[in-house]
Amino acid sequence: MKFFVNVLLYLVAIGMGIVFALFLSAPIGWTFVYMLVCAPVFSFGITLFLTKNDRVAIISDTDRTMLYKGEYSTLRIIVRNKSIFPVPAVKIRIAASGGLVPEDDCSCYVVSVLPRSESVVEIKYKAKVWGKYTVGSESAFLHDFMGFFKFRMSCLNSVNEIKVFPDIPEIQGDSPLLRSAVEAARFSDDSEETTEKESVTGFSGIPGYTHREYVEGDPVRRINWKLSSKRDKYMVRLDDEIESVKQNIVLDSVGGNNIYENERAVEGMLAAALGLLKCGFESTVYCRFNGIYETFAISEPGDVSVLQMRLADFSFDRVNKKHSRIPVDEITSSGSSGAMMVYTSLFDSGLSSGISFAEEQGITCAVVTSEKSISASANRLWRINEDYSAELL
Repeated sequence: MKFFVNVLLYLVAIGMGIVFALFLSAPIGWTFVYMLVCAPVFSFGITLFLTKNDRVAIISDTDRTMLYKGEYSTLRIIVRNKSIFPVPAVKIRIAASGGLVPEDDCSCYVVSVLPRSESVVEIKYKAKVWGKYTVGSESAFLHDFMGFFKFRMSCLNSVNEIKVFPDIPEIQGDSPLLRSAVEAARFSDDSEETTEKESVTGFSGIPGYTHREYVEGDPVRRINWKLSSKRDKYMVRLDDEIESVKQNIVLDSVGGNNIYENERAVEGMLAAALGLLKCGFESTVYCRFNGIYETFAISEPGDVSVLQMRLADFSFDRVNKKHSRIPVDEITSSGSSGAMMVYTSLFDSGLSSGISFAEEQGITCAVVTSEKSISASANRLWRINEDYSAELL
């Protein structure tokens, strides 16, 4: 539409020049007409010249590439003119992945650049959702002076990656999900080191255990965090059961299309690892990166932070790439407890089959899903609530 308006105005201007030449002043009028007729040629020629040999380049950078949720990163789009002619107009369309929210709603910017100079556009983005995102120029066109022609420009060096760390929510130590996880781990743990304490009623860890005040040199993993918070000083356990009871936590490698449900699965897994630790129980987390499972031993609070940092590089597969979504071989070969919590945002038939196979191998499985509409079933199926606790379905 704008093109036709420009052409119409151009023709009107030529018509006015002809009228001026015929009825007022022929020399001035015809000179004006000749200039208008030749203008598109010069406009096209200069614009075409600017498109050659990277005389006009578009680059971008960001001041921060790693963000916590709620923090900001500034995108700088730089249009650089290396020629002796001015750049009439570069129209740039900015694109950012869904988890990054711009301060304004504008997605298209028009920039003019003086000879041998540069112009800069700055846009601030807020990290709203965990994940890996790209932000930069989606497309760019160089327009001529008359607005008749446009040329597509390369944006190869104008896309940046920003990683957003997930949060580590806190859940109560008496959460039914955590109680169920530890009971499953104790039941499935048949190692000789496990001490039977049927009288141990407090997953909170208070009755049935012997404690003393923490002294320098004690393993951090023996700290009973809940009891310590009540007594306002660090208390450590003196028994060995904590060393034998370990939970395996698996983050499903396949996710759904809802970025918020994907995020809730990741943060729910971190909340469970931290919640178990604060109640005195270690865990091992399994996540798939580039097709290979990586294990993270969670034995102290710093281990959860390390996992949080690493998860900035994690991304869900949209389809199952013919690999097992459950690390059965890794868990059975590790010699750890045969209990497993699987955090997922896509509990479908494929994952259900993997769960069934794992249980056939003697692994007790609990599925914790963040999706609202569930298409499969399991013996122990939990849904993550808004406060990152979970309800048994």
